[in-house]
Amino acid sequence: MDLLKWFEVRGKSLFYISYSLHRITGLILVLYLVMHLSYLTSLRFGEEIYESFIATTVTPTFLIFDILLVLVGVYHGVNGLRLILHEFGLAYDVRRPILYLSYFLVLVLWLYASYKLYVFIVGV
Repeated sequence: MDLLKWFEVRGKSLFYISYSLHRITGLILVLYLVMHLSYLTSLRFGEEIYESFIATTVTPTFLIFDILLVLVGVYHGVNGLRLILHEFGLAYDVRRPILYLSYFLVLVLWLYASYKLYVFIVGV
């Protein structure tokens, strides 16, 4: 099976592109989980190393990475709910409006969460 065909979006419908983005965001979240767990286990190498990791990642410089991670998580969650609806055959006749609604929800939730994260980290 050619896994690269998962991500081929040229000439595909918006539903297919959304599903491909769902796969990509899932892989990103798994990669982040592995990095996060290794980050948390750095405490056993010494408190100084752990504290230096903490000091580095709670800076405004890393805010862009946090905001992008929020986008990935929100998209994956909202799109996953949309896919569950369709898998159970619910609201199948209004698939397109639900797709547009899901993108609108992703945008609104992402902007709100990014604002809250910005206020928390920068302290405005």
